[in-house]
Amino acid sequence: MDFMGLLRSVEDILFEIVSWLYFYPRTFLLSLFRPAQMMAYADDELDDRPQQRYESTINPPVFLMITIAMASTVSDFILGPEAVAQAIKDSPEFLRDWKNDLMFTAFIFSIYPLLLSIDLLRHQRIGIDRASLRPPFYSQCFVAAPFGLANYVALAFMSDETYEYEIMGGTYDGLYIGFPIFLLTLIWYTVLQTRWFRRELGTSLLKSGWIAAFAIFKGFFVTSSILVLIQGTR
Repeated sequence: MDFMGLLRSVEDILFEIVSWLYFYPRTFLLSLFRPAQMMAYADDELDDRPQQRYESTINPPVFLMITIAMASTVSDFILGPEAVAQAIKDSPEFLRDWKNDLMFTAFIFSIYPLLLSIDLLRHQRIGIDRASLRPPFYSQCFVAAPFGLANYVALAFMSDETYEYEIMGGTYDGLYIGFPIFLLTLIWYTVLQTRWFRRELGTSLLKSGWIAAFAIFKGFFVTSSILVLIQGTR
């Protein structure tokens, strides 16, 4: 590559990264408050040429990755340096590198979009391959990001046993903060997925709710099983 070609590559990378300062908050707020529109938008953008996709937002898998990185930082802040150091010490060796830990955590939260997308295609009786799986997976990545962030924060509070928080004149441990966050997030995510299945499949509200709840349960089961197996390798 000649010098000018290298310079243009650096220019593109720098512009892409600095543009995240605007497009990341925009993408997050839209995913949180207009999730249905963002999921439909993800489908539509895949019909464009690769260079023209997601011009007004961040690419969904990249958006999920950035959010997980931010969630990890927020979690470390909540837990404090001593708890973080102990958690790293107790982790399997390959997860002690922050890059591996980030990739693994993003992989864990990507399981939910994967399972929900597979269930959609299965109920639509569409063959599952990379081409058919990509649109629903990209749609799900937009809403998996705030879901992952809230869960990360909730788990950090619930695992923080060394600090008590003052709220409205009372003193509470982290469980009283983390569990409501987790519960509200789960309700939001389940309602959203119920509406998504109902819109995409044309089924009743009851059946759509069952499909959504069962898919999310499978997500919890698979991710929990992976985490238990990983912890067993310490």
